[in-house]
Amino acid sequence: MTKWSLFYKEDIMPQETFFNLPDNKRNLIISAAMHEFSKNNYKTASINKICKKANIPKGSFYQYFTDKLDLYVYIMSFAIEKKVKFFSDVISKFNTLTMFKQLRLLFVKGIEFAKKYPLYAELGEQFSKEHDELAKSAVIKAGDKQAQSLFMQMICNAKMKGEIDGNVDSFALCLLLKTLNSTVNEYMLEKSGNACCVYSEEELLSFVDSLLKIVFYGILNKT
Repeated sequence: MTKWSLFYKEDIMPQETFFNLPDNKRNLIISAAMHEFSKNNYKTASINKICKKANIPKGSFYQYFTDKLDLYVYIMSFAIEKKVKFFSDVISKFNTLTMFKQLRLLFVKGIEFAKKYPLYAELGEQFSKEHDELAKSAVIKAGDKQAQSLFMQMICNAKMKGEIDGNVDSFALCLLLKTLNSTVNEYMLEKSGNACCVYSEEELLSFVDSLLKIVFYGILNKT
């Protein structure tokens, strides 16, 4: 992974010195930060604790990151990228599936990701409860670019195959699908109380199918 593979606000990015660190030292900082941000919100997360766990002087931290926000956006973006890579095998199958089945499969893979990478799931759960608007908006801006790219690609392909009306506003549908994704994540947390819980796939798919049917078939009475 390179610094160019992550997305940031222009003024939020780790320093070059961070990317020049040996892999083991850089990974130790990332691991320490992930554990701290998965257990605490942005305001209460401690740079001192991260530095202690990563075995680096606090002065060195500011050679790698401008401030806590810089680190926070990097770590959350790192987690988002990990999830996107996990979906890569699913995306390769998309050409053989309808858009309805593509979305259904994405939600199922999201559950698999939470089970396989519980620390990343805990980060996502903690972020869903974040109240600091500056930190939250910076992360959303970074993550939205990746989610939007995926959904726009799906919409474009579905239009080309004639699955959906070519006159549908692609950007509006993209926003709807991103909101739908967030809704499913919130539903899972409410049902389980824990992002790493073993969910009932049957129950989840029933809920997902209900949401997708509304998106694809509408709510108007057709009788």
